[in-house]
Amino acid sequence: MPCAAPLSQLFSRPQHRHTAPARAFSCTISMDFRTEDQDDMCKTLRVRWTIIPKIAPQPWVACGGCGGLRAFQSSGKIRLNANGRKLDAWLIYKCLTCERTWNRPIIERRNVRDIEPAVLDALQSNDRDWIRAESFNLDALRQKSLRVDEFAEVEIAKEMRHETTDWTKLAIELTVPVPTSTRLDRLLSSELKLSRAMLQALHADGMLRTDPEKADIMRRRIRNGTLVTIDLSREAGREQSWKPLATGDSAVER
Repeated sequence: MPCAAPLSQLFSRPQHRHTAPARAFSCTISMDFRTEDQDDMCKTLRVRWTIIPKIAPQPWVACGGCGGLRAFQSSGKIRLNANGRKLDAWLIYKCLTCERTWNRPIIERRNVRDIEPAVLDALQSNDRDWIRAESFNLDALRQKSLRVDEFAEVEIAKEMRHETTDWTKLAIELTVPVPTSTRLDRLLSSELKLSRAMLQALHADGMLRTDPEKADIMRRRIRNGTLVTIDLSREAGREQSWKPLATGDSAVER
């Protein structure tokens, strides 16, 4: 089997009678495969904040007991009605004034075979976690009520995702399982003990960045998966001041 032609022959120009021989040369090319992102990761303290609203939204609907519009809250219970192969499901609400009930439709006249098995199991077992998530379904609530009260009170679970020494950046990943009315600037201001004016200044100077990046993101309600990165290379005492607030570790006071 003939040998393949050397690469030097494949890429060399044809030699002519009066062409001077090409000069041989060599060089060493050094390549650095480290990327800027990898370098940043080595200098970044990464944490995750899971934000859980304490109070579900409360729709205002006509109350037969009070004779006017009243705020209702979820009872955490489901009502089902089966008619042959068709199924109806409602989430039961109670008036905050007289406790009269109101049923918000979840499923209407759906064939049982068309309902996802996990959803059907949750409805039949009154799964508390599934019902709680459904009680935060703002789109469904706004279809049935012109007014829906939301509440900013939340619980925040903080966990370390990546710890490193001599870190200069703080990255906060936000996990928001159900919708909340809490704005990003208010959340960061409360948890990092910074004024909202200071946060806006850091954002304007590029020292605080978000992913996704939007001009007014600081004034918007927080969204699941948002990543906030703060450059703290100019801040002294990061380990003693910023880390306890970011991780929820109160062993070291700011």
